[in-house]
Amino acid sequence: AFLDGDGFETVSVPEASVPAGAEFGIRVSGDSMEPVYQSGQIVWVQPCRTLRSGEVGVFVYGGEGYLKVYGVREPEAAEREAFTDSTGTVHPQNILISYNRSYAPIAVSPNLEFEIVGRVLS
Repeated sequence: AFLDGDGFETVSVPEASVPAGAEFGIRVSGDSMEPVYQSGQIVWVQPCRTLRSGEVGVFVYGGEGYLKVYGVREPEAAEREAFTDSTGTVHPQNILISYNRSYAPIAVSPNLEFEIVGRVLS
């Protein structure tokens, strides 16, 4: 995943600027999370495997890294079968939402790798 390689930079920051619980920072790239997060800004991340709907997180989906708002929804009719288990229970579909309304939500497919890396604390 994009977080496992050696393509990173070391940046010195005042300790007081790092929120309690943060284990690493990620530099924002792009405008999809404006106006809250700006391209070039560092966000601080607390590693975790689950998020509540509405929390901002860092994700790996289909081999790409994302900073988005986490959400869930009822799968659309065309996708219901992929989210239905052997007992007939339909499970919610994960979605990744941008603050910038120019970007449509990303509906997570069960056919691609999806991982919650952590919760954004800043």
